[in-house]
Amino acid sequence: MRKVIYALFAIAGLLAGCTSVDCSMNNIVAGVYGFRSLSGDSLVKLKDYKLTVAIGNNAAHDTLLNKQENVSTFTLPVSYILETDELHFMFLDSENDTVAKDIVHINKTNEPVFEGTDCGLRYHHKVLSATTTTNLLDSIVVNNDYISNDLTKVHFYLYLHPSDKSADPLRNPFSTEKD
Repeated sequence: MRKVIYALFAIAGLLAGCTSVDCSMNNIVAGVYGFRSLSGDSLVKLKDYKLTVAIGNNAAHDTLLNKQENVSTFTLPVSYILETDELHFMFLDSENDTVAKDIVHINKTNEPVFEGTDCGLRYHHKVLSATTTTNLLDSIVVNNDYISNDLTKVHFYLYLHPSDKSADPLRNPFSTEKD
């Protein structure tokens, strides 16, 4: 009987010694992008164009976002080990023809985050700089330079060239509707 009691205490001790690790429910690490109005005071929707974004260096491209319409914000995953992500923004018309292309470079650090053996390894990133070509995009501004699995913060604001209503519709790609 004494052995059974010791065995029960030993099992209870083992069970009490085991702890459960609370892994984050959201393990996705992504940058959040938002189109800003030219005055910079609000997010606006991109109208009349579909947005496709691919990531790739050199000849290899992987599509991350495909033909999104009426988009004001969107998320794009961040590479784990590259120091610079190269994003290819393609603006498409209603027939899915490419109207304009821009390339965005995000320079960043890669910081491994380890929560526990039961949780997968993930990386958080510190944005060092962001640049863009200026075909349709006018500029990119880093709003929040720390990218983690918190997808509630907008990391990058994208601005398009100033609109000129007498010019082609490419110069007025925003709707007046605010989010």
